Amino acid sequence: MPLTKRFLPLLLWAGAVLPATSHALACVEDGTNSAITQEALGTALAISADAPDGTIIWESGPRSVQILCKQDYEAGREGVYFYVNPAKANIGTGIRLGIRYNNQLITQSTGAVATGFFSDHGCNWANCQGWDKARFTLNFSVFIEKYGTTPPNGQASQLASYRVFQLDGKGGLNPRPNSNLNYVVTGMNDIRFVPCAPDLTISPSVVNFPNPSHKASIGEVASSANFSLNLRKGCDTPYTVSARFATTPGGGGVINGLLVPDNNKSVGISLSRVDSQQPLPFNDWFTLQALMGQGQSHNEFRADLKWRTQPIPGVFDAAVVVDMYYK
Repeated sequence: MPLTKRFLPLLLWAGAVLPATSHALACVEDGTNSAITQEALGTALAISADAPDGTIIWESGPRSVQILCKQDYEAGREGVYFYVNPAKANIGTGIRLGIRYNNQLITQSTGAVATGFFSDHGCNWANCQGWDKARFTLNFSVFIEKYGTTPPNGQASQLASYRVFQLDGKGGLNPRPNSNLNYVVTGMNDIRFVPCAPDLTISPSVVNFPNPSHKASIGEVASSANFSLNLRKGCDTPYTVSARFATTPGGGGVINGLLVPDNNKSVGISLSRVDSQQPLPFNDWFTLQALMGQGQSHNEFRADLKWRTQPIPGVFDAAVVVDMYYK
């Protein structure tokens, strides 16, 4: 017993001066050891002041990040967590950020949410590959939505950058700098509120191609059809509307710049503006129209059906989603 009493204070003291990271979990991007993955909004964003809560005003593309987690010691199985808003920053007014993960929307303002991965990922009875090299793929996206009271001056946030989350262990945030992956969004201070949103209509809502020529020449246009994107604006606040033709599950995939239907690979579709003949790559933003006051605008587009291979008889269908933001 005296031996125990003699050494217990020493052990407590020694534990107090050891670095807090001795049993910490460090998770970085595998291959680069990067602790930062950063994404810019890319443009100023405007939000309609009367938009309902939950309206998505921006979303990153799907992110697939290879993660490497390490422990200094085999201290036991430890979960890997999203620590939301690790800096506990005030994001602003009228907006909130969220993480889309495993069909779950994580919209809490701060705190830990389990990813479902653990520090012993890769371990088995015969051969443990975890502990110091637990590897897994993290698939997620980050979004900004309208939420709460509209700011009186229209400015949603004062932050040039915002740490959405940090990957870390159950024991809390690792204090060692550059040891854990942070996802950062920049350009938050370019989000503002405006009095009204533009209304978009697509005419026709379904584009039907006339029957193509039976003489197929690969790379040539087989058929063409026009459609329009029409805007109506009910307030005087000036802003510019941007749009993109985004691919959607089941609507076909982009191959060499063409939207190729899933049910007929012999053809592909390209889009362009009628007035300028400007080609419009799928999933890329372009300026649709500058709206200076109240009124309407009409914007004409052409869809070209092109041969990719020798014809495959039969019908086909493809689809895109028209995304729109205004600034």
